[in-house]
Amino acid sequence: MSIYPRGDVWYYLFYINGRRYRGSTKTKNQKQAERVEARKRVAAEAGESLRPKRVPLVREFGKQFVEWLDKTTLAENTKADYKNGRRLILKTPLSGMRMDQITADDVETTKFHESPHSRNCAIRTLRRMLGKARDWKVLREVPRIKTVKVFPRDRMVTVEDEKRLLAACKRPLKDVLTIMLDSGLRNGEVVRMRWETINWEGAFYFNPRGKTRKARRPVPLSERVLTLLRNVQHEQSRRREGWVFPSKKSRSGHIGLSGLEHMFRSVARKLEIPDALKLYCARHTFGTVAMAETKNPGLVKEVMGHESLTTTMGYLHPETAQIKVVIDRLNQQKYVT
Repeated sequence: MSIYPRGDVWYYLFYINGRRYRGSTKTKNQKQAERVEARKRVAAEAGESLRPKRVPLVREFGKQFVEWLDKTTLAENTKADYKNGRRLILKTPLSGMRMDQITADDVETTKFHESPHSRNCAIRTLRRMLGKARDWKVLREVPRIKTVKVFPRDRMVTVEDEKRLLAACKRPLKDVLTIMLDSGLRNGEVVRMRWETINWEGAFYFNPRGKTRKARRPVPLSERVLTLLRNVQHEQSRRREGWVFPSKKSRSGHIGLSGLEHMFRSVARKLEIPDALKLYCARHTFGTVAMAETKNPGLVKEVMGHESLTTTMGYLHPETAQIKVVIDRLNQQKYVT
């Protein structure tokens, strides 16, 4: 027999061309051990080494992951999210760990980023990397890793907040914030604005791509935003093509989103505005105001580029003061004699 027990575990022993092969099947089940031995024998006959391969470090596997990512047909924004997640992972102690050493506890105690959204981006990337390692037979099993709970970014930018923030913010953050407040564009869509997709006569911007299929849409531009854009264009010698917010330091050619968000957080804290107010809240504020004023969920859905009307209805905030008036009136009617 080519397998034999040692303690509770079965081992294999066989000879190919006079060479001895011996090792553990790592199982207590005899039938499973026989299957392991058969695979080892086939591998040995094919000239393959039966020595277990060294499991790569996270940073080593990350290079293979990116190479695979570039060859896939995944959407570009999905690839960008995974690459950003890998960047966050490489900044942590997990980078120097072997792929098979990572546990759910390791991930839970790792500080990827102060933002829960960025933290989840890193966790989703790590889960995908571990999954690919299993697919490529680098790992036999992977830990179950949960993302953190993210509370909705539903804090409104009040009129007072807007005045204080716009007075304190420097450009281009001030310009990006203004555009978001008046158009409902996502912050990532604003930094990728291009001159050739602005329709000056129609007073709208055609967003060519974004987070969802519906992101490809026309967005109306307020007079405040049109004036802002004309001033920016004048500063750029009346350019008609290219990025509205270019950057020579960025690989993409336009200003980066991460730097703007850090700058916004810094300004808001100096103004003693709670951390609950994020740059993205400017888009939420636009949606809430647009819904309240137009009472047209379908129109707001199209302008904001939502896939589902359910998402748009999240901007429908009932006025509690009006509800109180109604309840008080009904109670008065109940007791009228």
